[in-house]
Amino acid sequence: MTAASYPTTPAAAIDASQASSPVAAVVAIMRRLGAAGAPVSADQVREWGDTLMQELYSQRPVRWEYRHQGDSGPGCWITATPEHVYHAHKRGWIVRALWEAPRVQKPERGHYFKAGTCTKCGDPQDWAGPDCVPLVNADPRATLPFDPRWLLEPLRCLRDARPGGLNRYDREHRARQAAFLIEKLEAQYPECKKP
Repeated sequence: MTAASYPTTPAAAIDASQASSPVAAVVAIMRRLGAAGAPVSADQVREWGDTLMQELYSQRPVRWEYRHQGDSGPGCWITATPEHVYHAHKRGWIVRALWEAPRVQKPERGHYFKAGTCTKCGDPQDWAGPDCVPLVNADPRATLPFDPRWLLEPLRCLRDARPGGLNRYDREHRARQAAFLIEKLEAQYPECKKP
């Protein structure tokens, strides 16, 4: 089959490729012509653009729904009228549009359990859901084995600090670093826990 025998209109492309949608048909014909290295006329590109714009950006929502900003319980979404949509920001409502085509589901992210707890999200193994979704920004150093080089920077900061020369933010930052390092040292040396 040569490049000249490919269908040139979106309708012919749909028939030729037996695609499930005009968008899939246009993409399939684009890929075929691109692989063949065939020249494409400006009229053909315009037809493809019109088809893609019509199919991708003209879908109307099936239904609009709204909810109050603080409400997140089950059954909180209510069918919205155009007035709800227009005045949503002023009245503190959150509006969403529902479409015919559902969203593509994201692939599940698996848990990594160590000692019965997921190291990424912190969920216990008994209560963990199908997806690993970290809710709290965990310290990335906690998932790694302890490295003694981590002590160098805080110790240098303490060595070089002048008395009374630290602001509140620096003191809090160094206190957090010191607490993390003390915790890791106590875990590394069980004799530190002996009375």
